[in-house]
Amino acid sequence: MNDTAPSRTATNGELINRVQQLRLKDQLGAGKGSGRGGASWLPWILCLMLAVAWAAVGVRGYKGGFGNAKNNATNPEPASGNSPSKSLTPASNTGTVAEAGAIVLEQKGTLIPPQQIAISPIDVAGRVVELNIVEGKSFKKGDVLAKLEDVNYQAQVAESKANVAASKARFEATKLRLSELLPASVRKIEVTQVEEEYKENEALRGRQADELNRLERLGLSAAERETKQARFDILATDAKLRRLAATLQILKEGPRQERKAAAEADVAAASAEVDVAQARLLQSQWRLDNCIIRAPIDGVALTKKAELGNLVNPLAFGSTSGSICDLANLAEMEVEIDVAERDLRKVFDNQDAVVRSEAYPERSYKGYIARIMPIADDSKSVVKVRVKVMLQKNEVPGSFLKPKMGVVVTLYNRKYDANTPIEMPKTN
Repeated sequence: MNDTAPSRTATNGELINRVQQLRLKDQLGAGKGSGRGGASWLPWILCLMLAVAWAAVGVRGYKGGFGNAKNNATNPEPASGNSPSKSLTPASNTGTVAEAGAIVLEQKGTLIPPQQIAISPIDVAGRVVELNIVEGKSFKKGDVLAKLEDVNYQAQVAESKANVAASKARFEATKLRLSELLPASVRKIEVTQVEEEYKENEALRGRQADELNRLERLGLSAAERETKQARFDILATDAKLRRLAATLQILKEGPRQERKAAAEADVAAASAEVDVAQARLLQSQWRLDNCIIRAPIDGVALTKKAELGNLVNPLAFGSTSGSICDLANLAEMEVEIDVAERDLRKVFDNQDAVVRSEAYPERSYKGYIARIMPIADDSKSVVKVRVKVMLQKNEVPGSFLKPKMGVVVTLYNRKYDANTPIEMPKTN
């Protein structure tokens, strides 16, 4: 029992000494003039390094955004928008305002000719007998692109001309039949002839009446047969006189209204036949003219879809052989770009733009936003925008800018002005 007590006391004393040596006050006092004192500064050095690191993080954060936020809070923009050096167009979704003339968006796009036509025969079909189409060749409006075999259509024109002539002849005949029924068509000599014949029969009737009176005075001495014959002659002359009087009245008054109406209907029908024949002639001539295929606009042939000797029939159901070429006006070019919905606030109508093709980046073209499409593409969350491209002076259309080429459009925060110089791209 007595042996173990001193050992425990010694052990406790050693532990107390070690704890006292670990105290910071003792360590600082012990470091003066001792060889182990240099290690006591290690915690202070670590704290100093940590403080410097945090200070660097704070300075970087201040320069990156906290300083701008402070400046915006102390120097807010005027609400009226009358500042000459600022625009109301936001530069980003953070609500900051871009300066006038600053670049607000750069977007890749594709060149598109707004006027592109698939050329095909109109309402005719036939074999190609002449073809002047070459890819890249320029045509003026009205130039002959191709010709189709037109023998059948020439025959249709000749037949239509004959039908017009025949219908006109029938029309003239019906007019003559109608004119014969009108009082104005009766010649004076015809009326005179009937009147004279009527007078002649009146005189004959008078003689016949005198003869009958003579025979009746003779009584039995006159033959009964002669008396009856005289009476019959008078009756026949009276009937002839009535017929001549009716004929004379018809000549003066004209035929019945029913006959006149029927004749007038015949004239109208014949006139309609003439109109139908002339319309068919115009249609036949139009088809014959369409056998010569002409350029409807000034443009360049993009593709050739037919060869000499091909049968072209655009009227066949489901046929793909109706078109002979695609013609586009390359003097009027546009760029179609996809603007993300988050950037839509940066674009506006007639906005100034510069267009540079990827094939010729050293060439720059002025342009402006021609139209913003009224519907978005929900599959890509974009809105299509068309940018009008202004070709450089004396540049041949299609020489540098070609349909479906890739270009880069730079949009500026300003309205388009033709006199604004183009900012040339930076070269390394």
